[in-house]
Amino acid sequence: MNDITRPSYLLTAAISGALFGGGLYISQMLDPLKVLRFLDFLAISEGNWDPSLAFVIIAAIGTMFIGVKIADKRKAPLFNGKFHFPEFKKIDSALIIGSALFGIGWGMSGICPGPAIALIAIMPENLLIFLFTMFAGSLLGSFVLKWLGTKGYIVNGQGKTKI
Repeated sequence: MNDITRPSYLLTAAISGALFGGGLYISQMLDPLKVLRFLDFLAISEGNWDPSLAFVIIAAIGTMFIGVKIADKRKAPLFNGKFHFPEFKKIDSALIIGSALFGIGWGMSGICPGPAIALIAIMPENLLIFLFTMFAGSLLGSFVLKWLGTKGYIVNGQGKTKI
């Protein structure tokens, strides 16, 4: 049986997805205005900056830190045959350009891709336009990587698919 079809793996995916979705909603990361108020550092001097989402970031970093420390002591994860570590560790032009484009899109809309997918549950107006163009931009990005001759992979449970 493949690791990603094992019931324990699927249960872990379901629990983590539910925690992620619930956390996005409860922390109000699904509210673009809340996110934009957090990203607007110029509002600090006016007293209008909302630092509350920093707690989400701190919790994520803390959880990941503990998880990595535990993983360092293990030979394999509980519900998978091996750890999957990042293959690309260098900072290159594709990473910088992609990060900048992501940041510009996030800053313009206040919607990050994960929360955008979670927003389907409450379907605010114009979400379908955002999602369609986000997926179209992702597809376009794969063509840009090919055009630049940059290596790119999509990592999935079966291994890597070269793009």
